[in-house]
Amino acid sequence: MSVEDILACFERTSDQFLSEKEFEAKLRAGRPLRVKYSLDIKIPALHIGHAVNLWLMRAMQDAGHKAVIVFSDFTNRNGDLDGRLETIWNTSSEEAETRIGELTEQLKMVLRFDNPNLLELRRSSEWYDAMGVQDMLNMFSLLTHARLISRDAFQARIAEGTEIHINEMIYPILQGYDSCMVRADIALLGSNRLFNESLGRHMQEKHKQKPQTLLTTIITPGIDGRKKQSPRRHNDISLLHSPRDKFGRVMRIPDALIQDYFRVYTDVPLEEVAVSLKKSPRDAKVDLATAIVARYHGAETGRAERDWFDNTISKGYIPDDLPTLVVNTGDMEALDLVALARPKKSRGDSRRLILQGGVSLNGRKITRPDQELFLKDNDTLQVGRLNWLRLRVEEPPAFYTEHLAIRPVHVRDIGDISKNIPLEDITKYIVRFSNKKKKTETDVRDAFKKIILQSDPKHEWLWAISTKEDPDTTIGIAYLRGDNWEHPQNIWMSPDIASPEDLVKEAITEFSVQTLFKLDPQSEAFKQAFAVVTAPRDYEALYYNYRLMHTELLEKNLLPQGLQGYTYDGWDQLQQWRRFTTPWLFKEDPRMTFNKKFNQTLSDPGAKDK
Repeated sequence: MSVEDILACFERTSDQFLSEKEFEAKLRAGRPLRVKYSLDIKIPALHIGHAVNLWLMRAMQDAGHKAVIVFSDFTNRNGDLDGRLETIWNTSSEEAETRIGELTEQLKMVLRFDNPNLLELRRSSEWYDAMGVQDMLNMFSLLTHARLISRDAFQARIAEGTEIHINEMIYPILQGYDSCMVRADIALLGSNRLFNESLGRHMQEKHKQKPQTLLTTIITPGIDGRKKQSPRRHNDISLLHSPRDKFGRVMRIPDALIQDYFRVYTDVPLEEVAVSLKKSPRDAKVDLATAIVARYHGAETGRAERDWFDNTISKGYIPDDLPTLVVNTGDMEALDLVALARPKKSRGDSRRLILQGGVSLNGRKITRPDQELFLKDNDTLQVGRLNWLRLRVEEPPAFYTEHLAIRPVHVRDIGDISKNIPLEDITKYIVRFSNKKKKTETDVRDAFKKIILQSDPKHEWLWAISTKEDPDTTIGIAYLRGDNWEHPQNIWMSPDIASPEDLVKEAITEFSVQTLFKLDPQSEAFKQAFAVVTAPRDYEALYYNYRLMHTELLEKNLLPQGLQGYTYDGWDQLQQWRRFTTPWLFKEDPRMTFNKKFNQTLSDPGAKDK
C-alpha cells in the first residue's frame, strides 16, 4: 500500500489531524511506525465505531507498520472521567484477563495476528504495577496544575462549582504516559481522549521522544439516530452481533445517516456509494448492510444475508432456519411472551412494540399486551420486522392419582386460585412473600406469574390440583422448590372441600412416586423421595412400583421439574420416620437393601414394625 493510498484511507474517516503534514512526513521516512490505540477493558463488546480506528490500523499493518493495542487495565481502576465522575471500577486481575481475552478475540475480526512484527498487545499494568512512589512523583513533575486544569471537562466543573477529585486529575496523566512507554508514533483516539493524548505528546518530548501524531475519527450517531453508539443504549452494531443482526440493525438507521455510514463504516469506493445513494433509501440501506456484513464476515455471507432479507421482507416468506424459543407454559399473556423473546429490552419497550403492531403470532397481529395466548409447538413468533422465533413448549405433563388430577398452574388459573384459597395462607409460605406486609391479590398474581414464567434453570413450580370428576375446578395448589430443600414448600387445599387432609396426603405421595420413577437410585434425591413414598410402610405397593421402573430410567440422573417428594410442613415428621425406619438406605445400594428388606417382610410380616 503506497503512502498516497494510506493518506486517502485516513482522509476518508478522520475528524481531527494533529497534524496531517507531520503524519505524511513520518510515512515518507521509510521506517516502520508504531500506531497506538488504547482500549478500555470495561467495554463489554467492540462495535463498528471502535472498528473505524482498527481498520486504519489494519491499513497500516498491510503497509508494514505495527499496531500497538494498549489495554487500560491499570488505568481503569482510577475511574474513567469522560466528562463525568464515575465510581472506581474494582476488579480482580483474573477478571481483567478474562475481559482482555474477550476483546482480543474481537480484534482478530479486523487486525492481522499472523505476523508478530505487525502487532503488539500491551497492558498498562506492565509499567504501573512496577512503578514506585518516587517514579510516579517524577512523572507528575513533568506537568503543571495550570496545564491539567485547562481541560474543558475540568473547566466545566469549576464553572458549575462541582468538586474535582484527585484520581480524576491523575487519569489523563496516566493515559498520556502510556504513549511514552510504548513509544507511539501515531495515536488513534476518540475525541474525548484528545486532551489525554496531547499530554502524551508533551511527556514524550520531556523523555526525548518524537511526539506522536494524533488522529481522531468521525463519530456518527447510533442506529437510533440520536446519541453515539453504546451497548448500554442498545443502539450499536457490535462486532459480536451475528451477520443477520448486523444486517437488520443497519436497516433500522434513519435515512439521513446512510451516506455517513457508507463513508465511515465501509470500504466501498465513493463512486459506488454515489450510485447507491441515487436509489431509494430502502435499496441504499440494503447495499449498505450488505457491505458492512461482507466487511466482517466475507462477501459470500453478505450476499446470503441480502438474499435472506429480500426473500423474507420483500416476498413475505417465513425463514426456515428460525432460532427456537423454549417456553415452559403454553398459556401466557402477549407482553410476557414478547419479554421472553427480547430479554435485553425493557417491558415498556416490548409493550410499545405490541401497541405499534410489531408483533405477530403465526402471521396474525397481536395488538394488546394483555392478550391471552395459547401456544403450541412450532408456533411462529415475529417480533419486529426482522426477528422470527419458533416456539417450543416444554410444559410438564399432567398426572393423576386415584382421586386427583395434577397439572402445572397456568396464568388463567390465578383468578380462580385466589378466590378459593385465602391469600394469607398462600403468602405465608411462598419465598417471594418473606416479609410480613399484607399482600393484595395483584401481588399474588404478579408473584405467581414470575414463578410460572421462570426461565431455565427453573427452581420453583406451582401445580394446580383438581378432582378427576371436575378437572376444570382448582381445589388446591402445590408450591415446590428444587434449588434448596430447606426453603418453604407447601400444598394448600380449599377449606370448602371434605377431608382435605386425605387429599393432601394423596398429592404428596403422588409427587414422591413421580420423582422416584425418574431418579438415579444412588442419588440423594432418590433417598429423600424413597423415604416419603415408604411413609405408609406399604412395602407390597412400593415393590410393585419399583418393578415398573425401566432400566434406562434407573441409569439416568433425571429430576422431573417440581417433583421434589415432600412439603416443608411434613418434613420434620418424615425425617423422624425415615431415621427410624430406613437408616439402611444410606449405607448400601438401595436396590440391594430394598430386596433384602422386602424378602424379610414377606417371610416375617412383623419385621417391618421391628
